[in-house]
Amino acid sequence: MRSTIIAAAAFAMGALATPLIQKRDCNDTCMTYDQAQVVGNNFKTLIASYSNTLADQVLTADFTDYSDSVTELINSGCLGPQALGSVTFDSRASFEAGQASQPAIPFTITNLWYACTGPVVIRWQSAQSPELVTGNIVMETERSTSGSEPWLIKTVYSEFNSGAWLVNLGVFKPNCTADGNNAGGQVGKRSLPMLPFA
Repeated sequence: MRSTIIAAAAFAMGALATPLIQKRDCNDTCMTYDQAQVVGNNFKTLIASYSNTLADQVLTADFTDYSDSVTELINSGCLGPQALGSVTFDSRASFEAGQASQPAIPFTITNLWYACTGPVVIRWQSAQSPELVTGNIVMETERSTSGSEPWLIKTVYSEFNSGAWLVNLGVFKPNCTADGNNAGGQVGKRSLPMLPFA
């Protein structure tokens, strides 16, 4: 009997010493999964079914977009007019002008990752023909202080298979055999000059 009372007292003491675990709603400070999905879907809609109204609603006023893949499409595989490695769209207005001139693009989000205050990262596919295009987009976000969207997209870093996209546009003509293989033979590894280690 005495051991039962001691065991019960020890259990009660342990219960008192155990901190209460409360599920904290971090909507005030952190992005939730549902909010991250909204951010991803908002950008998807800007690509698949563009409108200036949505762009104004979900992009910050100082929005920028970096994508050598988009630059490669703008340049049609040539060296210009835009330099690789530079900002592709330096404002929301330049993004709106560029995207508004594009036809609707099939766009499916295949994966989504996010952190407390961003970024939101998506992996996506575009079911184009003859080549499927796959890419990744990293979206830096900013907490909205007004409007219907709790999180706005501030900066986009996007890369995808621009070679396949150029094939789909008819800009690049692959040299293929009837079975789809490279008619020029196997391409070897790219070689870069070896630099001595100091």
